[in-house]
Amino acid sequence: MEAIDTHQHNGGEKNLGLMGRIKNKFRYLDLWLLIPIIAIMIFGDAMVYTASTNMAIGSASSFLIKQAVFGLMSLIIMLFIFALKINWQSKFVIRSILAINVILLISLAYALLFGQVTSGAKGWIYIGSFGIQPVEYFKISMILYIAHRFSRKKPDKNSWFPKIKMQDLLIPFAGMTLVFLMPDFGGIVILLLIFLIVLMMAGVRMRSLLTLVAFVLATYIAIPFSLPLLGKLPFFQYQIARFEAYVNPWVAGDSGHQLINSYYAISNGGLFGRGLGNSIQKTGYLPEPNTDFIMAVVGEELGAITIWAVLIVFAVIICRLIVMGIRARHMQQRLVLYGIGTYVVVQILINLGGVVGILPITGVTFPLVSYGGSSLISWGITFGVALNIVGQIKYSTELEEVN
Repeated sequence: MEAIDTHQHNGGEKNLGLMGRIKNKFRYLDLWLLIPIIAIMIFGDAMVYTASTNMAIGSASSFLIKQAVFGLMSLIIMLFIFALKINWQSKFVIRSILAINVILLISLAYALLFGQVTSGAKGWIYIGSFGIQPVEYFKISMILYIAHRFSRKKPDKNSWFPKIKMQDLLIPFAGMTLVFLMPDFGGIVILLLIFLIVLMMAGVRMRSLLTLVAFVLATYIAIPFSLPLLGKLPFFQYQIARFEAYVNPWVAGDSGHQLINSYYAISNGGLFGRGLGNSIQKTGYLPEPNTDFIMAVVGEELGAITIWAVLIVFAVIICRLIVMGIRARHMQQRLVLYGIGTYVVVQILINLGGVVGILPITGVTFPLVSYGGSSLISWGITFGVALNIVGQIKYSTELEEVN
């Protein structure tokens, strides 16, 4: 059943004017997603302002204005995508998804070959003063691609994974290879986990899940022991320094300073914080107080209780994505929602893991809170897709209940 493009729905809309059709469409806008997203974005604006008070370039007001403008653009993009009548199974949409992925692969290759090195990696394309990070957009485009490809796979109880063909893997693996060569380890981990979890949601045996968990834990445990070997390689020295800081920041020199100061910030904040605007570590100690380490500033100024509050709000978003994914009639829609939920969870875990020192620092930002126009717009696209699909599921459910 097509959730939005049914004959009955179209027939009813013909009797409505433009405003009536818009009003009818927005009946299916999911407030369980929209309100928490907007709340986090507003909170992010406030934290970007206070975290940017001692930046070497630009004033706190300039950072706030830019973040607010991009936040508004992100919200407009989100609602625009929601309002579109998209038949996710149509040939046009599938071909469009393929074309977008190819364009982003070309952009990733361009960034790798010609991009400027930022924080030890080539991941940015600059247009004037505005930087675009193609990997942020590739995350959602890859989710759409693999959701379509894997939704057609029938689970096989006798195999570890659904039967897949090389063309199913070509775009995801090409993208991950380019991101690895940049090298962007945070990006590659996020893409790989999204890929594996969506693949599992498409239908795998329990032993596959347990094998993946065991592999992740083994990799995590092996990091400290692999550093002597990795240190002999003639490349990735910047990333290896970050791994050394993760193992022992106190003896890692300059590489360990950001993590040590993150510890200080969280310790200074305690449970309830020093008060908004009263962070000590943002005044020249934390290297990225308004981006990678913004949650350290949150912890210092507003306390651990506020970090937990932010995580609870994100838990509402994630749970809603999962619940609506369960309700979805189409496997493709279900996998997209699961993929977006995975994306949010993994990005939060990698960012916070780096801030508190239980994971290596990878330069991954905190969703909707960290400063960055390119990141905000990519999240607007991501959540716009989620709202569109959730709206279709809600319409289908309502139609079934009426009939």
